[in-house]
Amino acid sequence: MIYEQFAKPSGIFGKLAGQFMARENNHLNDWTQSFLSIEEGDRVLEVGFGPGDGLVKAACVKGVTIYGVDPSETMVETVLKKLRKYENPNQIGIFHGEAHDLSRFQHSLDKVYAVNNVSFWHAPVETLSHIRSLIRSNGRIALTLLPHEKGADDDTTEVLGGQLRSMLIKAGFSEVQVHFKDENPNKAVCVVGMA
Repeated sequence: MIYEQFAKPSGIFGKLAGQFMARENNHLNDWTQSFLSIEEGDRVLEVGFGPGDGLVKAACVKGVTIYGVDPSETMVETVLKKLRKYENPNQIGIFHGEAHDLSRFQHSLDKVYAVNNVSFWHAPVETLSHIRSLIRSNGRIALTLLPHEKGADDDTTEVLGGQLRSMLIKAGFSEVQVHFKDENPNKAVCVVGMA
């Protein structure tokens, strides 16, 4: 049940899981977005936005267009309420669905990121290939993971970094770089690729 609430939060327990994710992912969102250099006019997609704090930060950049997809209806409702307060974005498109549902998404993008959810994706390489086809020239993608499973350590993070790098290369991204950050209980990894 706990795993499910973090993969696809629902109801009151889902809201609690969302609050935990917000605290846990706040600095990871900042770190991930630092590799993207979100600028005015960018079209930004977050895959698996959870409670939406990353999207809210992106919304603070004047003139951005924000998109997000998340499998939790509870999180979609939460994010829509948060984003109503922001007048900066040119457009906001929040979708309820899984990462692989992006196969129906056809908007051009400049920056894409996902924090702590790539491990839940079905057919990640195919999904990343489709995302790559949508990203404009010189656009970027950043995928971040902080492993929490029992027995995870810095070696786990190193392996995940290699796996994410391999997936991005198979999906057609170039100049793929792997970055590590000291976190608790172990390192986090962010893998960045260019379209």
